[in-house]
Amino acid sequence: MPDARSDETLSALRACRLWRAATDGAVERLAGAASVRPESAGSVIAAEGDAADAFGVIVSGGARVVHLGADGRRITLETAGPGDPVGAVVALAGGRYPFYVEAVTDTVVAWITRDALFALLADEPPVARDLIGDLANRVVSFTSLVQSLALDVPARLARYLFQTALASGKPAAGGLRVDLGMPKNELASALGTVPETLSRAFAKLRADGLITVRGSIVTILDVRSLAALGSGYSGD
Repeated sequence: MPDARSDETLSALRACRLWRAATDGAVERLAGAASVRPESAGSVIAAEGDAADAFGVIVSGGARVVHLGADGRRITLETAGPGDPVGAVVALAGGRYPFYVEAVTDTVVAWITRDALFALLADEPPVARDLIGDLANRVVSFTSLVQSLALDVPARLARYLFQTALASGKPAAGGLRVDLGMPKNELASALGTVPETLSRAFAKLRADGLITVRGSIVTILDVRSLAALGSGYSGD
């Protein structure tokens, strides 16, 4: 069993955005109260319907938060790496997990109980600002996700490509070049669809003259039209 007070665990807990204002002593107390467990690649770290009496902080490796639809679709809600919390919102609410958390690689997770976090807030009130800020950002992120899922798949793809271009697009002959950043099967999951439907969406955007595709590299030929499609608005 990994050591809750190891340098790696303490480093991951210090990096967690939920309590960046916490003192080293407070983080060490959290580490002392944590349950640190290894998970093998592909294993389910938390299952939908499990009681959320604690949340995880990734110490090493990576995890994926996934919703499984009634129709079998996998929707990736978020991914997490070292220092990232998973399941914190639902644990604070005291409910049950409405999603699955899967280990993407061999992963170590430090589990923090809700009571341990409340004790931290009582001891160090400035931490509350970090927590409130993170919760607000998550509301914004999930609102964006809901807006995206309301679109058809070509529009979802257009939205993803436009947002990726804003973040990391590079000038290329005739447009902007972006790297998808993940295999296409993972992108399909992130967009709430299946690989076959995603392939048809790529084909539509190519046929409409909006993009060209070469492996994982997409060149956006018409940024304005791509943005309009991704927004869900069809007007000028």
